[in-house]
Amino acid sequence: MPELPIRKPPVFYGWWLVLACLLLQAIGAGCTMYLFSLLAGEVERDFEVSRAVVMMAATGHGFAMGVFAPKLGGLLDRYSIRSVVIGSAMVMGGGFVLISFTPTVWGFVGGYTLLIPIGSAVLTMLFSPMLLSRWFERNRGLAIGIAGLGTQFGGLVVPPLVALIIEAYDWRFAMRIVGIAAALLVFVLARTVLVDRPSEKGLAPDGDPIDATQHQSTDRHADRTVDDGVTAVILRDRNFWLAAFGMSVIVSSYGVLLSNLALFATDIGTPREQAALLISLFAIIGMFSSPIAGRLCDMIDIRWIFAGIFAINIVALSVFSMAGSYRELAVATVIVALAGGAISPFYGAMIGRLFDLRLFGRVLGTMSFISFSVAGVAPVISGWVFDLTNSYRMLFIGLIVLMAIPMSLIPLIRVRRPTLA
Repeated sequence: MPELPIRKPPVFYGWWLVLACLLLQAIGAGCTMYLFSLLAGEVERDFEVSRAVVMMAATGHGFAMGVFAPKLGGLLDRYSIRSVVIGSAMVMGGGFVLISFTPTVWGFVGGYTLLIPIGSAVLTMLFSPMLLSRWFERNRGLAIGIAGLGTQFGGLVVPPLVALIIEAYDWRFAMRIVGIAAALLVFVLARTVLVDRPSEKGLAPDGDPIDATQHQSTDRHADRTVDDGVTAVILRDRNFWLAAFGMSVIVSSYGVLLSNLALFATDIGTPREQAALLISLFAIIGMFSSPIAGRLCDMIDIRWIFAGIFAINIVALSVFSMAGSYRELAVATVIVALAGGAISPFYGAMIGRLFDLRLFGRVLGTMSFISFSVAGVAPVISGWVFDLTNSYRMLFIGLIVLMAIPMSLIPLIRVRRPTLA
């Protein structure tokens, strides 16, 4: 008697993974990229050091993410995504706890350089687009865009809560709470929900059923069988370098903005709690733009999305350069957040359009190595410019010029999916 095909479940499990990715990204982003500018002011006052010294932590974090990303991407290609996610979160959580006991500012810099970037890279950048690209084809951009809401959700929730803890106790106690809570929450979510491939649930991408005889799909081993020498092919691809150049400029810009956003406000006399609301505002606007951008990535030429991100950032940086009040900073934050929410779904969709999915982790990791290594110098430069001029105006002007260059090169990108040699 022939076996019956596996019945399609009423709710495709991939959508539960989207929710899990959203929450995991919220933990990763909320505890790292959105929290830094709030911590920077506390560390600067506690250790009585210059802003450039404090920003060395953000620079070290950016460099380390770039260095770690290719290796972490390779681990995600070859091994269980769930295990890599849990392990990286444990390292990140431990980093926050160790930072809380540092007697000097260099312990803060060291923790942000050596430990926290491992969890930050996996949770905020690598695992979600890779996992969801396996589970979705027709709705890939939308799925990654919805999951990308987690980045903004983390920025909405975590900084205000941590600001309250700092106000009630101090920044050191807050770091212990952040480290322990992040590690435990990631462990529970990843352990109970994450599944690497749809074939493990008897499904095909987008929830299409597959025959029981096809259940043991060879795709679970596909990533391990790809020739490691293909990295050289990727590096010879013009599209790779054009995309990496553009992403380097974008990541540099957001590295400056997010590491200094609360400081922009406190520098003009805004209270800490109100300054933290700028971070939440960025997150709220990004929550609206992320799924919209993801859906657009499924519908229109990816190059138009790339150009739109640059154009919006140029407008936002122009407003930041002229802002002299909290209200003007809020307007600039709203504008830049429109593009900020689009970055996560765009990044995953762009790589999915240009490269074989079996190489997703390695392409993402290698491109992130380049972009985050280049962007790593941006925060410390921003601190140095502020210490020298007591203003960020020249920095904003420089970023505007840098944005215009890769934007002008977008027509050279060719949307395609090359085959492996």
